[in-house]
Amino acid sequence: MKTLPYWKLIQFLLCCICCTQLNAQTHTVSGTLADSHTGESLQSAGITTEDGTSGAVSNSYGYFSITLAAKKNVIIITYIGLAPQRIAIDLSSTDINLGRIKMAPASTDLSAVVIKADRPSMRRHIQSTQMGIIDLPIKLLMKVPSIAGEPDIIKALQLTPGVKRGGEGSIGMYVRGGGVDENLVILDEATVYNAGHLLGFFSVFNTSALKDVQLYKSTFPAQYGGRLSSILDVRLKDGNMEKFQADGSIGFISSNLTLQGPIQKSKSSFIVSARRTYLDVVTGNTVPYHFYDVNAKFNKIIDSGNRIFLSLYKGDDVLSLKPSPTDNTSQTLRAGLKLGNTIGSFRWNHIFKDPRFFSNVSIIYTKFRYNIEGQYGNNSLIIASAIRDIGAKADISFKPNQQHSMLMGAQIINHLFTPNIISSSGINNQNLKDRPVKKIYNTEFGVYVNDEFKASEKVSFNTGLRITGDATPGKTYFHLEPRLGTRYLINDKSSIKASYTRMVQNMHLVASSSMALPTDLWYPVTKNILPGKSDQVSLGYYRNLLKSSIAFSVEGYYKWLNNLIEYKEGASLILNDNYEKELVRGKGKSYGIEFFATKTTGRLQGWIGYTLSYAYRVFDSLNNGKQYFARFDRRHDFSLVASYDMSKRWSVSATYVYSSGSPFTAQASQFIAPSPNFTSIDVLPVYSAHNAVRLSGAQRIDLDFTHKFTVAHTIKADLHLGCYNFLNAVQPGRITREFNNTTGQFEYRQAGFFGFIPGIAVNFHY
Repeated sequence: MKTLPYWKLIQFLLCCICCTQLNAQTHTVSGTLADSHTGESLQSAGITTEDGTSGAVSNSYGYFSITLAAKKNVIIITYIGLAPQRIAIDLSSTDINLGRIKMAPASTDLSAVVIKADRPSMRRHIQSTQMGIIDLPIKLLMKVPSIAGEPDIIKALQLTPGVKRGGEGSIGMYVRGGGVDENLVILDEATVYNAGHLLGFFSVFNTSALKDVQLYKSTFPAQYGGRLSSILDVRLKDGNMEKFQADGSIGFISSNLTLQGPIQKSKSSFIVSARRTYLDVVTGNTVPYHFYDVNAKFNKIIDSGNRIFLSLYKGDDVLSLKPSPTDNTSQTLRAGLKLGNTIGSFRWNHIFKDPRFFSNVSIIYTKFRYNIEGQYGNNSLIIASAIRDIGAKADISFKPNQQHSMLMGAQIINHLFTPNIISSSGINNQNLKDRPVKKIYNTEFGVYVNDEFKASEKVSFNTGLRITGDATPGKTYFHLEPRLGTRYLINDKSSIKASYTRMVQNMHLVASSSMALPTDLWYPVTKNILPGKSDQVSLGYYRNLLKSSIAFSVEGYYKWLNNLIEYKEGASLILNDNYEKELVRGKGKSYGIEFFATKTTGRLQGWIGYTLSYAYRVFDSLNNGKQYFARFDRRHDFSLVASYDMSKRWSVSATYVYSSGSPFTAQASQFIAPSPNFTSIDVLPVYSAHNAVRLSGAQRIDLDFTHKFTVAHTIKADLHLGCYNFLNAVQPGRITREFNNTTGQFEYRQAGFFGFIPGIAVNFHY
């Protein structure tokens, strides 16, 4: 009943907008954009009238709708890397559907055409109300040098402003002062709970199968929610509808293969992609570990108004310790670890007879689980945990006129948490006895509405409201999440933007370190564990430089975080069903300023980013209730990423990264005292203030050289020769404490995980 006023407010706003009278002389033109060579839908293409007075942007499925005034019967369609299209419109009817429009590649020899084709992204950079978004081309992200020549989009995103990495080499992201669990990662609309392999050193995304990646840090559209700090929206390729295609890579530690092609030409297609490491194979099982990923996607155009998609993902990390074949004793140790994601989503697009309306309905399944198994003689033990989601989402976009662009929808997700499952045999330890499976059900639901409103030629607004609820045993929470963004256009090359966003998170990841460990568990909110909340304000200046070839921005932000969760010092979380007693609630704040310059066209591409930031936490039971630096607080972060085509066959990519040191809690001294029964001497550590000491700063240079060649006249190949940490500089990631016999004191020493690592990979395309 409490939500009734909100519903009335939404109904009132919708009626006000939908009742706006359209000029009798206007016409609505719609269509779906696709690449002529592959049939891939084109997201974020620019559609404008010939005089540039009206415009639209294609959605994530390539669909667009634009309203034309009388006598304006020509539209221009542009997309990066594709030749612009000029289309004359027959205005004999009010609604004109152009159907499926195929755009051909632009000639790379004509640099002026390529630059012109990139103007939509440069125009959005200035004219859009969106702030805090990283929307770089997949091809550029794949050029970023990486460990062992394995391209990784999350590692590349860690080099952008406002995004801090976790431990050295980890894919963990800390966005604008938020925790690693405050990032929602979605793959074709399905949640990815564990986005890393090998303790987080590699992400689960096979780059050859990806079409688009967008990272939101602020001004979150109302359809996104569930996390406090960021949304990483990853989209798979749909599959080539025109011809069969094979892409693959043979690398230092893994290989992958991607196959795609038409099922029915121009009507349906598939894509299947698989990746596996082979350290276990090449070492003769000396390193008994591997991970794998398998992606599959199918899509079909049913008719001009309907299209369906089915996306699947399966990936696991597998560690298996087995006794030697020559070991004939019965008292041998067998152990194993298996963890991974299973994901599926089904989506249905529908274009209404009124082309101003477009809808999408999604059914989503995702599961993350881990199993730890051990056997010694007749004793065996299995420990497992899992989280499973089943959800549905429906939204509809509506463009009532050229001033408004609306989106409204609803979603529901049923969560099932099964933490700390134990199955044992022959073990006398009471804590490791069989226990019944504990199932915790939790349901999230919400409705949302978003409106992009052009108030004048200079001023635009993005207003949104998300109303969410969370039903957990014994308690139901309701939340209002307002979203507001505005843009003031200084001129056609610069603008000022501001935004306010509230986000709510109804589950918490209780992590023991900055690395992705299998013992890190997701827990739902309860009567005692409250939903996390964040409020963020942002202000930014945006400008296009050098004939609109460079997009520059500077953004400042301030974020308040409430109902954060940490574990008590000395807490035991593994196999603990009373985990609520081991957790404490606190709050935080963060603020900073980010500078970002990107160039995505021409022979030289890349970006420069710098972040000055502060992140704090306050917990009553930690640090005597005093404010302290968050463990991922780093004052300065600088990154330079560049890729240069030296010729048609040779190119070079390089990165330079500098980061200030992270804080940690040091042992200041130790106290010697007799044990309670006076039978021995106990040495008790005395610690300094929480996170009061910092690691040293770190810098790194990575390089990659690429040579293009052709095999048998039909197979195009790339040879990559690269190195990670070219200068072999120490990347502080852990602390060791050693006793100095000369000084008679303990000293801390910094150690890193990675030094100089060479890499080699061969990519091929058929």
